[in-house]
Amino acid sequence: MLGMPITLLLFIWSVSLVAQPVKNYYDNGQLRESGLLENGRKNGRWDFYYPDGTRQATEYYLNDTLHGPVTYYDFDGNLSGQENWVHGMLQDSAYYYHPNGNLEKKGLYKNGLYEGIWQFYYPNGRLRKVVGYHQGEPHGIWRYYTDKGLLLQEGQYAHGKETGEWKFYNKKGRLLYVGSYDNGQRVGEWYIVDKRGRKKPVDYSGWNN
Repeated sequence: MLGMPITLLLFIWSVSLVAQPVKNYYDNGQLRESGLLENGRKNGRWDFYYPDGTRQATEYYLNDTLHGPVTYYDFDGNLSGQENWVHGMLQDSAYYYHPNGNLEKKGLYKNGLYEGIWQFYYPNGRLRKVVGYHQGEPHGIWRYYTDKGLLLQEGQYAHGKETGEWKFYNKKGRLLYVGSYDNGQRVGEWYIVDKRGRKKPVDYSGWNN
């Protein structure tokens, strides 16, 4: 009967040597960070704070490496970002927010780089642009909108450079220019489009790419 409490006590004592709660403070006395150290390495949940005491971030670690959900806050304590880390690398879905709480952008990470479709938003909540990515470079769809929701540009990227047909609109949504790119350079005929939809060739040699 006496052996069990002693064994339990030894177990608790050994764990306490491995896992130690830690709190570090700013010079003004405010808590800067708190979490768990195991064998001198961050593990599990860690909370971080600004000098005024406002929460800055909540992160999860495995052997001193970010591993798990991470949540960020701005200086006013508003949610500013949500990410997922796997063995120190950004992976999977991520969300970022404007100070007013509306979504700023969302998409996927693969091995720390943008991958697939990312969507970006104005502070008023309207869609700003839609961009396809591959290995961190624009690749695929590109659409850009006004803060009123009207389409300004649409086209495609291939490995970070414009490709194929592109269309450009004015702020009222009327089509202005149509032309093509190859490897980031304008090629072939480009047209200006009048109010009736009629196309007229335009000299783009003096335009900046």
